[in-house]
Amino acid sequence: MDLFSSILIGLPVFVILLGPLMFIHEMGHFLAAKKAGIRVEEFGMGLPPRAVRLFKRGETEYTLNWLPIGAFVRMTGEEDPSDPHSFAAQPKRWRLITLAAGPLMNFVGGFVILTFAYLFFATQPTEFQYRINSVMVNSPAAQLGLQPGDVILSVNGVNMTQRIDPASRERPEVNALRQQTQQSIGKDIVLVVQRAAEGALQTRRVTLTGRLPADANPNAPLGVSLSFEVTKSERVAYSLGDALAAAAGDVVSVFITIIRVPGELISQNIPLEQARPVGVVGITTIGVSLIDERTTQSQGLMPFLRFAGFISIVLGLTNLLPIPALDGGRILFILIEAIRGRRVDPQREQWVHAVGMMILLGLSAVIIVMDIVQPISIR
Repeated sequence: MDLFSSILIGLPVFVILLGPLMFIHEMGHFLAAKKAGIRVEEFGMGLPPRAVRLFKRGETEYTLNWLPIGAFVRMTGEEDPSDPHSFAAQPKRWRLITLAAGPLMNFVGGFVILTFAYLFFATQPTEFQYRINSVMVNSPAAQLGLQPGDVILSVNGVNMTQRIDPASRERPEVNALRQQTQQSIGKDIVLVVQRAAEGALQTRRVTLTGRLPADANPNAPLGVSLSFEVTKSERVAYSLGDALAAAAGDVVSVFITIIRVPGELISQNIPLEQARPVGVVGITTIGVSLIDERTTQSQGLMPFLRFAGFISIVLGLTNLLPIPALDGGRILFILIEAIRGRRVDPQREQWVHAVGMMILLGLSAVIIVMDIVQPISIR
């Protein structure tokens, strides 16, 4: 895909994927602020510069802005308590509720998206293959000659294409490759992979032989990060109860995964490359991949909708981190106020959030560069 095509497809995907998630986040702040009696001066759809003022209701201007991404809420006096209708003048509980309402809406939105996906677009994989995303330097995989993009067809003559019964709704057996390679630790191993031909769309079969070292990590014998490429799927009908239960299971799974990641990294069960931060460019790249013709032909819109639901939940969790300028950082200051019995000087708090915002913008720029230099691939 050339640069022009990437931009042409990526921009709409970016707007469709992240725009609504940002919108519902700000809608949470807006509704809570109104309930708390905080003066909302402007509710903007899209991001500035302003295109047109739509209308004014009460004290709030509703505007349409040129950047078609999400929304924003401008409240009176976020650090200045002198106005009785300002955010800063409200009791601690209402400030907490107003700040937490944005992430909460992302959690609710993610759950609704996942429920909708299971109700109307659920597919059950009936066949999938292992595709290598990245190969760790000096790993057994690197010594064997495995490359990113390789699809593993067999290990020691055992077919690695996994098949499941769609009627059972069982999850694919994602450990089959690990189990097979664990048996080869300290022994010779033969892998057959499907590899893209140099500079062509065709693929070719490549046989790789070698020996796995006796000290290979049993939890990751090859030293690669993998994706599970679905090659066949069938439509599955979910009742409302089943869809709600499946969506709830996905939400819990996201929370558990995030909690477990630090420990998995320390124990080296997850390669460091697989846990790298992803910015808007990486998220958009993944979104484009999930609506790629090859993906939609095999799985429909289900992967894209589930990804949107997951991103909504992660966006809510990220905003709750106790980092200045984020909702979690502002909540932290309110908790400090509750503990010490008096609030932090508003000017100092404003300065801390300003510095935090500059640091976040700098980190975001670094992550965007990483996304461009080392593009995220799910294939």
